[in-house]
Amino acid sequence: MTSTRTAAECALLRGAPECRCAQDAPHLTEEQIVTRALTKMRFEQRADRAGKAAARRGLDAMLAQARGRGPSTLVSELLRMSLMIRLLGEDESDADDVEALLQEFIELAELDADPRRLGEAATLRALRTAVFGHAENALSDAASAFAILTDLTAPGSDPGEDPDRWSRHLPHSLNGLVLVLIKLGSHELADEVSQRAVAVSEQTGSIMDRLVHQLNRVRLQLSWALRLERGGRDGAAATRFLAAAQTAHTAAGLWVTAMRTGRPATEECSVIGAAYALRRPGPEHLDMLVRLHPLAHFTEDRVLLAIATARCLLTVNRPRDAACALAPLQAELRGGAISETVLTLALHREVARVEHIARGGTPSEALELYAAALESELWALREARHTALRSHSEHHRLAREHGAVAAQALQDPLTGLPNRRALDMRLAEVSSTPAGHPYAVALIDLDGFKDVNDAHSHAVGDAVLREIACCLRTTLRAQDLVARYGGDEFVVVMPSTPLPVARAALQRAADAVAALPPELAAGVTTSIGVVRAPVDGEPAAALAAADAAMYRAKHAGGNAVVSGAAVPIAGL
Repeated sequence: MTSTRTAAECALLRGAPECRCAQDAPHLTEEQIVTRALTKMRFEQRADRAGKAAARRGLDAMLAQARGRGPSTLVSELLRMSLMIRLLGEDESDADDVEALLQEFIELAELDADPRRLGEAATLRALRTAVFGHAENALSDAASAFAILTDLTAPGSDPGEDPDRWSRHLPHSLNGLVLVLIKLGSHELADEVSQRAVAVSEQTGSIMDRLVHQLNRVRLQLSWALRLERGGRDGAAATRFLAAAQTAHTAAGLWVTAMRTGRPATEECSVIGAAYALRRPGPEHLDMLVRLHPLAHFTEDRVLLAIATARCLLTVNRPRDAACALAPLQAELRGGAISETVLTLALHREVARVEHIARGGTPSEALELYAAALESELWALREARHTALRSHSEHHRLAREHGAVAAQALQDPLTGLPNRRALDMRLAEVSSTPAGHPYAVALIDLDGFKDVNDAHSHAVGDAVLREIACCLRTTLRAQDLVARYGGDEFVVVMPSTPLPVARAALQRAADAVAALPPELAAGVTTSIGVVRAPVDGEPAAALAAADAAMYRAKHAGGNAVVSGAAVPIAGL
């Protein structure tokens, strides 16, 4: 008999060759779907080639199924995980998929205007650039993500968002930023972000979430220590190695509960094993490290494990074996298999050191001076990059604060939608830009809204207005401006949209409002009039024609979309 816990899991975790999560999704809550997607993502990181492919297929199928429901936070969350799987794999063949998924994620983030999602979008752009481009080009996006995500202190723009759910998702957002900052070698900033992610996950996260954040702190500390070693800062490096081992001890305690295999972390987790060995290399770690080599799933983790193994072998005077432990990873790095510059340089340095010991030669004084000069230059470049990140971050923070003040003047305070002033600016922009033609204008009036205020209260009426505004905004496209015109009227500006396309989109929006539960929308529906605004037409004339079409929809009984007659061209 299948247990309740097992039945709630992805089939891949039970040993099946394919998952059934997309088929199960109609019977699951959004939170359950997200949980399954997370477990699938984590399964993929530890699976063999066939398992990785099956996990990706399952996640892509869940995303396709969720897209059918329309834009939503669920689609955004599944997009984020689909992107992370591809970015963590660092496979050049995924670059085109990443670009398409990232563009979709960015459009949804801009549609939601949720700061956390916007921060995630900047993080994913930076990670994409660091993996498939040049790290220096990722600085601006990384700084923007840092400014946004480290300023978050409350749920996003949606007033109905569950604070507990928001705080469960925040550590995932912060964790992505940690990975970017480690790749950029900005360990100090990564440490700030990581500490906050750990603190939030301690309050609201699952055991698995807490384990993931602790493991990433181990990776952060080890990468930091190796960078400090290269710069000749051995005392500071030793402190980081110690911190990594202490964090690994915390993670090992969580591992047993989270993984449920009955085996200690030192038999299953290469990062924990590497942290213990690098803290104090010695022969007592060698058996453990050898057993862990097949279980290192990321190239970065294999680098850490190889360096740990080589150092332990050197303690028993086996330099040739140490060189052999490092050689496969050096071959991978020559093939461009890792975008983490800090660990790439750390491995090359380790290979040079071990090979010198194996050959028993005396190091060339000139070569040592050259290496020291290079390291000094690299250290200076890293410090400059760190300063640039801080500077960019402050610039983004100030720009966002200024933008927030300006945005308030263009925002309706009740619904959060653009107000009349913003509508006038958008109409002027679209009507004067040839690329925006043909554009459509719609006027929406709510059916039965006055009865809500009369039968209940204006507070209930305000709640209904907010709910319907949110429904219109999420149902229509990102490029469409939805503005509150006044009272219970809304205007939609749809650039580059022929009239039949506009009418079909508005019909979907009307259907979505009509389908809202009575406890949210009180049975209110919409009467919508839409017109195609001709080139050189006055926006005011387009609004008047849409208003006339809306009244025809109202007089026909409401809950309808009516197309209006062509608007006269100005001056004719």
